[in-house]
Amino acid sequence: MTETVWTVPLQRHEFVSRSSFDTVHQKINAALGHPEFTALQRQLETRTDWMSFTELIEENIGASGLMVFLELDLGAVLARVPDTAAYRVVRIIAGNPATMAAMTRTTPAAGAFAPITILVFEAADGVHCRYDTMVSATSGEITDEARRVAERLDRSVLELLAAATADR
Repeated sequence: MTETVWTVPLQRHEFVSRSSFDTVHQKINAALGHPEFTALQRQLETRTDWMSFTELIEENIGASGLMVFLELDLGAVLARVPDTAAYRVVRIIAGNPATMAAMTRTTPAAGAFAPITILVFEAADGVHCRYDTMVSATSGEITDEARRVAERLDRSVLELLAAATADR
């Protein structure tokens, strides 16, 4: 058995909005697909060819090209902790199986970072949205082909967060 440990320089983007948590959260969710994931998984398992597989994915993604796999309401847990100031915080786990496949087909290690995570939380200065870029998380591990896919994914997520946090 061998174990390797290395440090990866991570690029974290944070957007802060004066809009309400509900407004920012709703704008993010409006750009994401919201399939009933267990049912979608069963449907995807019946698709035997790539074309029909990707067609089903396209039917379930949002304008951002992503779908929600899971949303964790971390704030609901905090609200139950004694002597803790409750605030709202959610972790959105989202992705696109076709995007994941495009990266992992040449770089299996990219699967450690797909799907992506968006963190949305309240703070004294506004609503924060954080995203760690796929390109930085996979730094030095991915092929040029996978890097191009990761760059497109990062652009899509960053555009989504910029739009969701715009104070207009």
